[in-house]
This record gives sequence, structure tokens and C-alpha cells, in this order.
Amino acid sequence: MRRTGLKIAAAETVDRDDRAAMGAALDRLYGAAMHSVAGIVADLSPSERARLAVFCYGRAHLNLIGLAIAATCELAHLIAATHSPTAGRTIFAQSRDPALIAEKPLPGRRIAISLAGCARARRTEGEAEPLPFCG
Repeated sequence: MRRTGLKIAAAETVDRDDRAAMGAALDRLYGAAMHSVAGIVADLSPSERARLAVFCYGRAHLNLIGLAIAATCELAHLIAATHSPTAGRTIFAQSRDPALIAEKPLPGRRIAISLAGCARARRTEGEAEPLPFCG
């Protein structure tokens, strides 16, 4: 017996308004999650909160939630949870810096990256210049 995978047909037309509406809804849902963090972790012990903060901080899609949880933790608990004084102090400082949190992009939002400048080669009279280093 041969199994075949489920085939999902892509929509022929993509409505940009739908994408904008979904993006706005995701932003609101994520904002609601950020505001309810304190209530969710209130029943955890300080060491459990610190361990959860470190766990979330280490995942890209939960990074801001990890910082929000870390904001409810004491420095000593974060240092114990990370097993590193430097890492614990870093998370502690970042969790208390509102400017740093505001600058981070929301999960699910892609930052535009352009490599066009790196791949461009200029041709002069049939000779190509070496590609610039794009380190």
C-alpha cells in the first residue's frame, strides 16, 4: 500500500488586506501574551520563574516573553538559572531596559535583507571586478 502526502492547493490570488489583517491580529495576540506574563508566572517559585525566563529567552520566538518573565526575577535567581554570572546579569539588564525591548522585532515578522550589493559585479570593457567581501 502506497501512502501519499496531503496536498494543499495554494490560493491563486493572495489578498494583501488579509495579510495585513492577520499581521495586526498576531501583533495584538502577542501583545496580550506579553501583558499577561506576570499573572501566568505569579504562582511559580522564584527559581522556577528564573529557569522559565532563561528557557524562553533562549528561543527566538519566545525571547521577548523570556525578558518579560526575567523582569519579575531577582538577579541571584537568574544567575543560578543560567549557571553564569555574565549571562544572568545580561538577561537581568536587558529585562529592565524598555528601549531594548521596544527595538526588537515581533516574532513572525521578517526583517528585509538585501544581498544585491554583495552579488553585484561591475563589468568594464569585458573584465569583471572581483566581488566585494560581504562578511
